[in-house]
Amino acid sequence: MSDLTDALLAAQAELPTAIERDSQGYGYRYTSLDALIKATRPILTKHGLVILQYPTFAQSVDGDESARPVLATVLRCGGDVISFDTPLYVTDKTMQGYGAAITYARRYAWAALLGIASEEDTDAVTDPQNDVPF
Repeated sequence: MSDLTDALLAAQAELPTAIERDSQGYGYRYTSLDALIKATRPILTKHGLVILQYPTFAQSVDGDESARPVLATVLRCGGDVISFDTPLYVTDKTMQGYGAAITYARRYAWAALLGIASEEDTDAVTDPQNDVPF
């Protein structure tokens, strides 16, 4: 196994499967980004794991020259890396809206990367007017 796999395996043995949901919005409870990081970073650090997240742009999948905003998430251990991009869906075209999209994506990506349940299961309840086409 790689250093990253070994370190992640050891860290996941200590990481919680769920973290207290300390925030509420739109009818469901979730774990805030700061609570998620506070509960996981010491364990990651102990095992030599680092998570980096930053907003950037990715080439549009349509084949045209446009770029779309994404959040890059990188998990590193030594020279080993896992990375992926999460699309940023900015509904409020202001800096505050952009910042909210980044925070939302960071929370989802961080929890998903570590296998942590950070929200109540809403059993796929959706608002069809807000579906994201991808």
